[in-house]
Order: sequence, then structure tokens, then C-alpha cells
Amino acid sequence: MNTRSKFSFLVAPLAVIAALAPSGAQAAEEFDETKAIVEINASDGDIGFHAKYDADAWRFVKMRDPNNRLLLMEKASGPLAAQGLTENFFESAEPLCWDDGSGELIVTLEQFLQRFPAGDYDLYGWKNDVDFLFGTAELSHLLPAAPDISATDEMTLPRDGDDGEIIIRWAGGDDLGECTPDSWDMLPEAPGDVEVVAWEVVIEPDCDDVEFEPERTFTAQLPPETTQVTVSPEMIESYLDAGCAELKFEVGAIEETGNQTFSEGGFEVEEDD
Repeated sequence: MNTRSKFSFLVAPLAVIAALAPSGAQAAEEFDETKAIVEINASDGDIGFHAKYDADAWRFVKMRDPNNRLLLMEKASGPLAAQGLTENFFESAEPLCWDDGSGELIVTLEQFLQRFPAGDYDLYGWKNDVDFLFGTAELSHLLPAAPDISATDEMTLPRDGDDGEIIIRWAGGDDLGECTPDSWDMLPEAPGDVEVVAWEVVIEPDCDDVEFEPERTFTAQLPPETTQVTVSPEMIESYLDAGCAELKFEVGAIEETGNQTFSEGGFEVEEDD
């Protein structure tokens, strides 16, 4: 964990910005929101770095990692600079963390954690009114275990609820699926011991011959004590009416700092006679 003080963070970035900013600049202010997380797809076996930052009407932002390496430099220009940017979210590419025999690029979990060390990811820049911006997004290496979705995956589910709904069930897991290493020594805590503070469930159609415009996606975030979700009959009917009975779903485990691990599955809806 990076133990640098916030003061040490402020000195260097703000000194750089002060040197670049026009004279008469106003006082510094913090980003409204900053976040950096690790996302793992345990079923496909891939891993990525995600970040989010938000402030009013900014035109320039830089991000540096705990080793002071420049990761990102973003600058608006022309009409977009005059309008100003606000919330921004990005996802890195998500290479495989295991060898699936396809010859694709592999970044193992250990290599990923070395590439993106835990600690403070510093953001700084300036706004359209020339205010300085600064903030810190803390990245943790606490990785929650992949949810166990075996209770629902690859099944034909009857619409036998009171109103013809579908119920998806899962349980807590103890590993990272395809991204599971030989040892947990590289992590501060084994994934099965990491506390889950929320679950996220996403359901969408999985029929190549049926197009949905706009996309019809069911999404829910649930508290940690809840391990099932009911999909409304109206949503199921919208898929079946379009000729699609095959659905895919993701269940994600989210830990306190936002890191999330997803398991993917699928099922077929048993249509009414």
C-alpha cells in the first residue's frame, strides 16, 4: 500500500500545473469523484484496469501511478475545450490472464498487479475557469472471489413463478476462475476472504439471429446478503416475443473499494405451451 501523504502528492503536480497555467490563476480544487479499480472476468479469464474522474468543465487531465509514471494525458481542444468536459470513465484493454491455446496476448495476474501497483493514482489538471484540479484514486489489490453461478448456468429454466418470472441464483466463491494463480502470495488477502459489499447482475439476450434496437438489458445491484434476483415477466416476454429464448448473464462480486469479479453464464427460457 502506498503510504505517501496527500501533502507529498500535492507539491509536485500543483507545482507543474502552476508553471503551465496562465498568471492570475485561482486556487486549487479537488475532483468531485475519482476511482480506480480492477475488473476480472473469471469465466473468460481476462483482467482490466478501469478509472473514473469527474469535475465541472475541465479541459486537461493527467494521471500518474504510485511510481510517478505517467499513465494518461487528456486534453480537450477547439469547441470541446470551450464547452468543457465533466465525468470521464475509461477501461483498459482486457487481455487474457491464462493460456487458452489461441495464441492471444497473455498478461498473468501477477504481471497485471506489477503493471498496476496498489496505491495512489494521482490526477491533476485545470478547468476552463483556470482553477487547478487535483485528486487521488486509490487502487487496491483486494480482489473478491468469482461468484458461483452453477445453480443457474446452462439450464433450461421454467417460468413457474407466480407471475411467470425467472429467478437467477448464485453463491459466494473462493477463487478467480480462469485467472486463479498457483498461489495467493501476491495478494494481500485470498479472494475467498475478501468481503463482498454488493452484487451486480446483468442479463441480456444471446441470439445471434435476433437484433434488439435499442439493446434490452436487465441490470440490478443488490446488497451482499441477497443471492438471487427475479427477472420480470415483462422483460422475459420482450425477449420471447422477438424470438429469442436464450439469455446470457453476469454476476459480479464487488468489494469495498470497487474492485469486481464477474462470472458469466447462460440459460434458455422454457416457453409456455
